Parts: sequence; structure tokens; C-alpha cells
Amino acid sequence: MRSNRLTMLLSATALICLPAARGTAQVKVTTSNGDVITYTEKNLVDHMIVGDSIELEMAQLAAARTQNTAVRDFANMLINDHKAHLESLRKEASEHDVGRQALASDTAGAAAIRVLASLRTMAADSGFDNAFVREQINHHKRELIALKMYGGAAKDDDIKDDVKHVMPILERHLASAREVAAHLGLPSDSTNAPTPTTTTTKKP
Repeated sequence: MRSNRLTMLLSATALICLPAARGTAQVKVTTSNGDVITYTEKNLVDHMIVGDSIELEMAQLAAARTQNTAVRDFANMLINDHKAHLESLRKEASEHDVGRQALASDTAGAAAIRVLASLRTMAADSGFDNAFVREQINHHKRELIALKMYGGAAKDDDIKDDVKHVMPILERHLASAREVAAHLGLPSDSTNAPTPTTTTTKKP
């Protein structure tokens, strides 16, 4: 549970963009246990790049291993979308002097790596399909919450546009994951991710 601290236990009580050096936006998020985490644009970019990279590997594994057509089609959609977004993010980070910086308290990537490692040990059967699809539902719900909370850290216009562009893609992925879950006879909304809290933002 602690490993998913930012994505599963965060209850944003405030999102405040504050001016910093060279006008860099910051988002301060107060967690459900009272910790205050500061998120910058570099942290946001790193979070998305790490997420896309792991999602791409996970989807490639599923496409190669599954025997289920619906799961394979879903995995191929994830491959195409996350690969395109990853390439775009890397270009934006390098060309627009945005950069990226890991945030030690953002453990979403580490949690996803553990899931990927677990999937790699599973046999190519219905158990693998079920685990993969369940993770996609949970992951996309958590990621939508995370971007709603951290998206205010975007200062560069291209990064702002990127966040706006990727949100409906993630929503489409979530809807597709639920459809595949129904096809597999799984609960379509089995997750511990919280419902997003209403927040306010202030631009510097």
C-alpha cells in the first residue's frame, strides 16, 4: 500500500501553483496523512515518461503472451498510444529546455515495475490475461487522478497541451480495459484508487 502512496492514498486538499526560480510552476499536494509534497514541471515530465515506458513494456509483453484476441487488440492499442506519447514527451523535454527530474516520493513507477516483473513470471494463460487487464484498470484510474493533481505544475505551453491531450486517451484506455474485463468475466471497476477530490489551482 505504501508503494502506491502517491497514486492510491493521495487526497488532494489543495493544489497551489507557486512562483519559483525563472517562473517555474510548482504544485503542492497535501496527502491524506498530512504530508506536503511539492511537484514541479520536471517531476511531472519524469512521471509521465516513466509511466509510458513501463506501460509500453507491459503492453508488449501482453501482446506477445496472450492467446485472447480481445486482450491482444487492447494491448496493441496501448502499444501504439504509449509509444507515440513517449516519443512526443522525450522530444518536448529535450527541445524546449523542460527537462525531467525524478521525485523520490513518487513511487508509482517502482510499483508498476513490480507489477511488470510479476506478469513476466506468469504462464501464458487466462490468469495472465486477468492480471494484466485488472492492472490496466487500476493503473489508468490512478494515473487520471495523478494528472488531475499534478497537471498544474506544467509551465511550458507544449507540456500543458500534452497533459490536455493525454487525459482523454487515458480515459479511452480505461473504458477499453473495462470492456475487456467484461469480456473476460471480471469486475470492471475493481480498484482501490480513490475518487478525485475537487481542487483549485492558482497560476503564478
